[in-house]
Amino acid sequence: MKGYIARILRSIGAALLLGMLLLGALVIGTRLGSQQPIATQARSLGPTVSHLERIGELASARIHVTDILMADGEGFRGAWLIKGDALLACDVSRAKIWNLNPAARTATLRLPPLRVTAARVDHTKTKTWSVEKKSWLPGTGGNQSVFRDAAMHHAQQLIEATASSSQHLEPSKAQAELLIGRMYELMDWKVTVEWE
Repeated sequence: MKGYIARILRSIGAALLLGMLLLGALVIGTRLGSQQPIATQARSLGPTVSHLERIGELASARIHVTDILMADGEGFRGAWLIKGDALLACDVSRAKIWNLNPAARTATLRLPPLRVTAARVDHTKTKTWSVEKKSWLPGTGGNQSVFRDAAMHHAQQLIEATASSSQHLEPSKAQAELLIGRMYELMDWKVTVEWE
């Protein structure tokens, strides 16, 4: 019976202690909540190198390419309707910050050139027009599989070259400038872009 009463008294003591702790937390929380907030003014420091490094690579355009590839080799001649795409991207982590003016909230970013990334031939849409032997003599000519593989390698190079032409680079640069400018407008900064 003594052990039973001792357990009840310990339970009551623990409940009282828990109640006192909760009451104390409530009083402290009420006091903290009633204090006047400290007036602070937070402003962005503007473009920083670490901020740009977090962005990494900025893809500004996906270029879709359709072209005809004519190939000749291994004793074969072939033609394909090539379809594919490539991304034009800028490694923003290599950007340099110039003319930083915190008072006017303006800055200039010097970006590395755009480059083609992820150039690929879309094999589901690329069509073989024709592949023929150049000689009618039996036993002449090389391996047709090697010829096709080499042609698809050239097709990927064709897509890369087309995507990096000036007709695609200029609009992609404008798109990258717009994206970066809008990003910093959200922080009330005016950022202009220069290209290396």
